[in-house]
Amino acid sequence: MNSMVSEVSRTGSNKNQGFTLVELLVVILIIGILLGITLLSPMTGNVQKTVQEQAARLQILFSQVRDKALLDNAEYGFSIDENGRYYWWVLPLESNEWIVITETPFQPYRMPESLDVYLYTDEDDLPFLEPTDAGPDVVFYSDYQVTPFSLFVIPSENKKQRVVLITDGLSDVEVVR
Repeated sequence: MNSMVSEVSRTGSNKNQGFTLVELLVVILIIGILLGITLLSPMTGNVQKTVQEQAARLQILFSQVRDKALLDNAEYGFSIDENGRYYWWVLPLESNEWIVITETPFQPYRMPESLDVYLYTDEDDLPFLEPTDAGPDVVFYSDYQVTPFSLFVIPSENKKQRVVLITDGLSDVEVVR
């Protein structure tokens, strides 16, 4: 019986069982590529997600303030400073001075550092108007009209992923990609 076992092991395959170096390197390369793809995709998706969230937030606030102006029979405003902080304003019926709103959801808000924000109005093209810091750049009137504007929300790292909020003054604010 003992001689039979030794004959089988002698006639059987005497090769070493295992992977070659090339096979191991190919597997390591594939794993590295897959890890790189999965680790980098959330980073680029995160920027786009932030842009979309901020644009959606602003679109909702624009809709709310427009309705509020109609219901309260008062003028409301919106402005943004060079640091990316935006403000909501109200012009009380008994006053001629704009007041910054501080209550939720219209309190001053700072956009994330990773985003650049630019506001353009039709009034920017009028050379005879003096820019003032005493009020808003965009006005939401009590008759449901709005100062026409374009608000660009642009990621600092990838300018191609920008979003534009735009209105002609009569229609609702739309998000354009």
